[in-house]
Amino acid sequence: MGNPDTLTQEGKRAIENAQVFIGARRMLESVSCGDREIFESYNPLEIKQFVETSAYEQYTILFSGDTGFYSGAGKVAEALKENGEYEVKVIPGISTVSYFSALLGISWEDACILSLHGKSCDFTRAVREHSKTFLLTDGKLAVIGKELIAAGLLELDIYVGIALSYAEEEVIKVTPAELSVMEDKPLTSLFIINSFYSKEYHLGIPDEDFIRGDIPMTKSEVRLLSISKLSLKDNDIVYDIGAGTGSLSVEAALLLNNGWVYAIEEKEEGTELIERNREKFSLKNLTVIRGSAPDCLEELPVPDAAFIGGSRGKLSKTLEELLDRNPSIRLVLNAITLETLSEALEAFKKLEITDMEIIQAAITKTRTAGPYHMLLAQNPVFIIKGRGKGRT
Repeated sequence: MGNPDTLTQEGKRAIENAQVFIGARRMLESVSCGDREIFESYNPLEIKQFVETSAYEQYTILFSGDTGFYSGAGKVAEALKENGEYEVKVIPGISTVSYFSALLGISWEDACILSLHGKSCDFTRAVREHSKTFLLTDGKLAVIGKELIAAGLLELDIYVGIALSYAEEEVIKVTPAELSVMEDKPLTSLFIINSFYSKEYHLGIPDEDFIRGDIPMTKSEVRLLSISKLSLKDNDIVYDIGAGTGSLSVEAALLLNNGWVYAIEEKEEGTELIERNREKFSLKNLTVIRGSAPDCLEELPVPDAAFIGGSRGKLSKTLEELLDRNPSIRLVLNAITLETLSEALEAFKKLEITDMEIIQAAITKTRTAGPYHMLLAQNPVFIIKGRGKGRT
């Protein structure tokens, strides 16, 4: 963790018996190197090259933090094990989450454990859905506090651990409002308690829950069928092309804890509505793109799946671009008119899209008329599913 007292006896022996030390400057300064050689680096390729071009029998590489929690130790070990010529042993110390939990007297077996150090994640969703959340932060405490407030998470108990295990260690309890005005503190972790947590599974969000305009929206039941045909996996990159109000984008993003959704919409009114719905549902894993497919797809990450709700006469070109980016992409598109259905069938055949399935959804709901319940039919929708055949 930084304080040598948190080393295990095995870790201390590895330092005492070291012939050469490798690590970042802060790590090298934390041990007594004596007259032993040091190599200042935490880059896996540089470390491997140093080992290959030197003649020591034992190398001690120093890392801070938990060796299994977004640590550079994993990549270094992987590089050295690559050809099987080196024996690599990882010796862990006490992790920050274990130390902080013990310090607070709070168990962490039911906590959601995340890192914001050098990476992005949807921590507000984690806080909303868990009674306990541990965050290894990047030190930007005010930013975290403001995001919690923006997500409506106001009644939280937040324990701030600063420079844990060091002589200047400090632990304070704050509210989101107090956190939002704190100055940046490097080497800071948060343990967040949410007594009002709620884990919700979003399938078939009522249409009236979305902010609506004059832009067409994929209705709840059709949305459910379309998403089911996408066969989403938790870390998928998904395109919603012709996203309209963003109803499908929102529902897909809520299902993906580790994935990302790109809502692509040409109309300004549509992109504004999607952005407002993104904010309403507090989604960090949804990005709104104003543009027309396929022209705006080139700079986006490679998709695993794509839903096409509208293509503005560019269906064939859009499908070609999607298949070029990922030849095994999973595809679902909706067609209201017979002309669009015919265009889709022709394009699927031309592009040799496999596993094709076509269903027609004709949804009828009831509405009240005085003491009576009358049937109100929605327009039938064709849902076409397929998959790229992959590279040959």
